[in-house]
Amino acid sequence: MNEIDRELVREVTRLHDGLDTLSYYDFLALRPGCDYVAVREAFYARAQRFHPDRFVAMGGDTLRRAAYDVYKRMTESFNVLMDPQLRLAYDAVRLKGKSRLSDVARAKRRLGADERQVANPFARIYLRSARAKLERGDVEAAWTDVQLGLSLEDALPLRGLLRAIRTHPKAASLGLGESGGES
Repeated sequence: MNEIDRELVREVTRLHDGLDTLSYYDFLALRPGCDYVAVREAFYARAQRFHPDRFVAMGGDTLRRAAYDVYKRMTESFNVLMDPQLRLAYDAVRLKGKSRLSDVARAKRRLGADERQVANPFARIYLRSARAKLERGDVEAAWTDVQLGLSLEDALPLRGLLRAIRTHPKAASLGLGESGGES
């Protein structure tokens, strides 16, 4: 085994030893507060580096299992940190000393029927964010998020939310009514 492989094995071992203590940010080598692009890029880079298939020829079953466990936790980290609601919930429990979000909390955040119609994950984030902002009455911020989502994917749920924003009572005063705002 060469030095690069030995370093990789040491890193997998360190991460595996920290399954109960390391944060999602640690598994992706990120700082809290990073943006979604950083999360995506970190996950893809680390997923290639730590994919369990890389370890098939390096060691026995123990190393392969450790690599699999680390890879699963990286995937869990990505899924939580990419979802704005799960990330907020995770950051709250992390401040209380927890390293993971519970299975129950993670299961509560499944894609709704309209979200499954949006293929681009970033467009989906903008859809969720716009919906939450509209519910809070922040019509202008909701409109901005819908426009960002539509710039990534022209999806029916985003178009429907744009119609809802344009018919909101505050929309006309903001210039976002039926004839206002861009597409």
